[in-house]
Amino acid sequence: MQTRNQERTIKKRWSSYLTRRGALALFVAMLACTLCSCSAAQNSNQSQGDAAKSADKVQIVDMAGRQVNVPAHPKSVIGVGASSLAEICFLQAQDKVVGVEAAEKQDIPRCVYRHVFHDKFANLPVIGEGGKNGVTPNEEAISDLAPDVIFATIDKEKADILQQRTGVPVVCITVQEQVFSDSFYKDIELMGKVLNKDKRATEIIDYTKKMEADLTSRVKNVTPKSAYAAGISYRGGHGFAGTEAGFFPFAILNMKNIADVNDKTGPYNIDLEKVSADQPDCIFIESNNFKMVEKDIQQNPDYFKNLKAVQNKQVFSLVPNRYYALNIELAIANCYQVGHCAYPEAFGDIDPTKKLDEITSFFVGKPVSADLEKIGCSFKKYDLAA
Repeated sequence: MQTRNQERTIKKRWSSYLTRRGALALFVAMLACTLCSCSAAQNSNQSQGDAAKSADKVQIVDMAGRQVNVPAHPKSVIGVGASSLAEICFLQAQDKVVGVEAAEKQDIPRCVYRHVFHDKFANLPVIGEGGKNGVTPNEEAISDLAPDVIFATIDKEKADILQQRTGVPVVCITVQEQVFSDSFYKDIELMGKVLNKDKRATEIIDYTKKMEADLTSRVKNVTPKSAYAAGISYRGGHGFAGTEAGFFPFAILNMKNIADVNDKTGPYNIDLEKVSADQPDCIFIESNNFKMVEKDIQQNPDYFKNLKAVQNKQVFSLVPNRYYALNIELAIANCYQVGHCAYPEAFGDIDPTKKLDEITSFFVGKPVSADLEKIGCSFKKYDLAA
């Protein structure tokens, strides 16, 4: 039998064991709570991080129908292809540009945005060829610059490849070839959203639509005149036969364009017999190609002397408005020049040169008529019979 002392010893050991076991259980419980709290905090922090990361991105649908995630606040951009850099400048985001195509480094007054911002673009890294050499983005150079966004006038497949290889979101926009077009307004609205320039985008759209409404209202009650556009630039200069079907200044002013024949669209070389047969009321010549027209006159002076517009001294100049796609600001200015010359009563309050400076000042912040005149591009009347 156990003695009383032995019983007391056993009870003490059992009590000590139970105490240690309870303490261990309490420790395990506390540790589990701590781990759960840490896990919950970690999951909470991760969720907050994911939310913050998501908040830094905005999903847009570009002009090619692609869904693209772009930074909510891009600090650096590049433009690839015609129209892209011009529209970045229209939106007053030129300071975000970190690289340009080689062609964009040329100071060309009749490519207005290029001329106005030449000092900035001339010192930036080259990210491709551009211009007459075609759209050939340098993927390695773009990757090195790591811009936040690329705006590009390329097709969907090329955009996907460029985005994949550079790791930079590519937003497809549209090459501009017409004035007062929905594609231009959609481009500006989309790019304004990406660049956080919504207010400026609205200003551009409103201003352009205001010009369109002003032009159409002025010719609402006039008797339409016929006209011919000569020396139209397209992939180079052209002489008197170089014209354009659907010429937008004539279209917006409801004029009869004698180059509008059933099977023709855009720029082409017309049969000169068509011009002499139709005898347009007015003739307009791109001033940068006037020397080429002068050679045509020297070779066939009688042809020009027999044109009604030449006899009536209704031959006028235009400024070139196509260089690396359409220059929207110069195209609108040409509309006012055509209206002023063809319908002087309806446009009696308009000085086309001052209007040109007003328009370019709005789009790129600077009047350019004086710089254009230095290279032989201005608004004037020609006397082809002299």
